[in-house]
Amino acid sequence: MSIQVETGKRGLTDPAMAKVIADAVPAQPLDTQNKMNYFVKPRGRRLTEYEILCCYAQPTPDWIPGGLDWGDWTQKFHGGRPSWGNETTELHTTDWHKHRDPALRWHALYVKDKAEEWRYTDRFLKAYSADGQVRSIDPTWRDEVLNDYLGAFCFSEYGLFNSHSSASRDCLGDTLRMSIAMIGLDKVDNAQMIQLERTFLAKLVPGFPESTDEPKKEWTQGAIYKSARETVEDIWQATYDWNEILWSGHMVYDALFGQFVRREFFLRLSSYFGDNLTPFFINQMQLYHSQTKGITGDMFFHCLADDAEFGDYNKRLLRAWTDKWLPRTVDSLKDFMGIFAKIPEIKGVTSKDAVEAALERVFDDWKRDCADPISYKVDTAALVKTVLTGLK
Repeated sequence: MSIQVETGKRGLTDPAMAKVIADAVPAQPLDTQNKMNYFVKPRGRRLTEYEILCCYAQPTPDWIPGGLDWGDWTQKFHGGRPSWGNETTELHTTDWHKHRDPALRWHALYVKDKAEEWRYTDRFLKAYSADGQVRSIDPTWRDEVLNDYLGAFCFSEYGLFNSHSSASRDCLGDTLRMSIAMIGLDKVDNAQMIQLERTFLAKLVPGFPESTDEPKKEWTQGAIYKSARETVEDIWQATYDWNEILWSGHMVYDALFGQFVRREFFLRLSSYFGDNLTPFFINQMQLYHSQTKGITGDMFFHCLADDAEFGDYNKRLLRAWTDKWLPRTVDSLKDFMGIFAKIPEIKGVTSKDAVEAALERVFDDWKRDCADPISYKVDTAALVKTVLTGLK
């Protein structure tokens, strides 16, 4: 028995059908708007490549401020929670899509920067090794401070990285998501650079351990990082609001504790102990800190604190969050003062007057960059005095 397959002419090959189709096409275009991404409001005079590629890449219903889509999500979490919802943060805005990275970075540019940084890191380490520069590092600084305490700081950076997982998932705009992911990845890059330095030293110095066992013990059980560890754990694991995670992590804890540890301790003191290896890595971390400050400043100040409808409310809430996290950060710095008892005193460098001046620089920067834009009243001199009580 044979099967008969009925065949017929299709529109493209049937002149009669082609005429019907052609007659149905309207004489004038149904959509007269032919400008690319006309629905995106540029930050400047015209759309940038960054805005064209990143804005409204994520479907967002119109009940999320700034969203352009209609309707609800077809997929839900258990209990009916939508894929994205306004209940994930207490802050409000008229447009969650307003944020822009001041550096206009998107995925390809970010990856290109990272590749370039690791290439020149490779070249630097080859030259450092070939020249035998490791011989100039003070053994106590190398074996105790770099191994234990710089190694332990790796866990602070790694913990902050992990805190970005929920923030990058729950945030309500695509440019926000890209920026949050990038500043989070910068934190894990910091952690990787610290461990890279330790692994590199292990290859050059017989007996120097590359294992993270000793730094982990210092981070989890030691006194110097005790308050810092507890603060990072709560930023990461005990905070639901994704904006509070970012504010507490970047605008309070890292802007104070992170800056003191990186810039005013390891970067400032390394050269006095013959260490020109650590500053290479710390300066890369400081570049990331500067880029992050631009991103978070745009998020919290330009987009939220200056919002025409909710700006005053947002600033009140940011001040409340600062009240919550500032004392814990001060305690973290107070505990860290114990590290100065582990190293020789150098007058004008590690003496009390020098440590006080370093703390004043950090707190003055924080007041200018984070406290003043939200009208947060703070006595930085009193905070410095409190931190110094931890100096042995």
